[in-house]
Amino acid sequence: MSFCRQITAAFGDILPRRAAEYEERIQLYGDILVGQPPWGYTKKSGLYGRGERRISRLGCADALCTAYAALLFATQADIYLSDPAAQTFVNEVLQKCGFWEAMPSFVARCCAYGTGAVRGYLDKGEVRLDFADAVCFMPVKRRDGMVTEGVFRSGVRIGGHDLVLLERYSFDGTMHIERALLDPVRNRRSPVSSAGLGETTEAQLMYPAFAVYRPCGTQFGDSPFGESLYGGCTDTLKAIDTVFDSFSREFVLGRKRIIVPSSCIRTVVDPDTGKVSRYFDTDDEVYQALKCDEEQDLKITDNTTQLRVTEHIDALNSLLDILCFQTGLSSGTLSFAGNTGLRTAAEVKSMESRTELTMQQGRALLAELIEGAVKAVMALGAAVGQCSLCDVRISFSDTKTRDRGEVIDENIRLYQAGLISRRQALMAVYDCSPEEADRLEREIKT
Repeated sequence: MSFCRQITAAFGDILPRRAAEYEERIQLYGDILVGQPPWGYTKKSGLYGRGERRISRLGCADALCTAYAALLFATQADIYLSDPAAQTFVNEVLQKCGFWEAMPSFVARCCAYGTGAVRGYLDKGEVRLDFADAVCFMPVKRRDGMVTEGVFRSGVRIGGHDLVLLERYSFDGTMHIERALLDPVRNRRSPVSSAGLGETTEAQLMYPAFAVYRPCGTQFGDSPFGESLYGGCTDTLKAIDTVFDSFSREFVLGRKRIIVPSSCIRTVVDPDTGKVSRYFDTDDEVYQALKCDEEQDLKITDNTTQLRVTEHIDALNSLLDILCFQTGLSSGTLSFAGNTGLRTAAEVKSMESRTELTMQQGRALLAELIEGAVKAVMALGAAVGQCSLCDVRISFSDTKTRDRGEVIDENIRLYQAGLISRRQALMAVYDCSPEEADRLEREIKT
């Protein structure tokens, strides 16, 4: 049963228009991501070629999303809360949930599927976070540009049966959670109490318990659905795989071939079938007496074709440049040649390229996701009396992407101009704490 049909069976007709089309796209993007695109097979060629063969694929969709997420996280994301106690609580929750370790791969999946969500929940009185991409999360409603309602899907095993748990989250000043448990095999609903949960939950929260992330916006008009990073690039991905398949087969079809005179061919008879096979013995190292009239008749000719390696690499790089253009990246950000590859964040920033402008926009959306996740943690913490609400600010520091010499020169000039203290300069240059900067300053003086 599809996700849309499961939602309709559990909660009725709540899906927005074009939900079925969105689910079809999610299936397509997922197939491309895992290496099963619609163009993954081609007809066999040759005299006896029948059926289809699997083409060699470069896996560019996965590489693109991973590189995009790596560029987004090339700069450090810092969370600032106005309340020190809340800051400590939020940092502890994020550390326990492995937030920063899970975010790069989560963002990469969101880039592939177009939508994802981070939700907070309480587990035995402790605040936890869960990450769901578009396969497990369906946005339902949005208001003022924010998704205010969505359905999360997860799997549970009860009594030896694999069941599907659907949780409908909606926020209108109060957090409403409605649950349904479905048996996809027997196609019927099961009581939610068998999973140890209640059918409904309501909580007075200041912020939603979930935050939705759409890294590339939407192409569905006013719907809440997001769009894949490579949603408009499927033709380019197909062309890349076609060229890469030709490149791979170049080494199969270009294997060494020699032409030998017929007098050098031997025959052998299969004693069981009587079939005669002709072959050229490449291991024969003894002299043979052969009858021929011309010396040319005994000449062995190398008929091996030249491999078109450079032509294929140039074609792949041209297509990768097109892919970069379509996804807002600078030409050469992705490259098939081993001597270039993905540019470092320092190179990207120094060039002030199209990639950096795209990353600035992407980090703004990512900051909204992180802020929403932090607010969800604070709201749930406040509900159990472990945290107070306060202002949140997300900042992406570029210290990690700047050239070290540039940082040193800048802080030396600021210190010489009397605009910062030696302690501040040491903290910026060595990226250390105030205590460590004091220790370094004492060592310098001695």
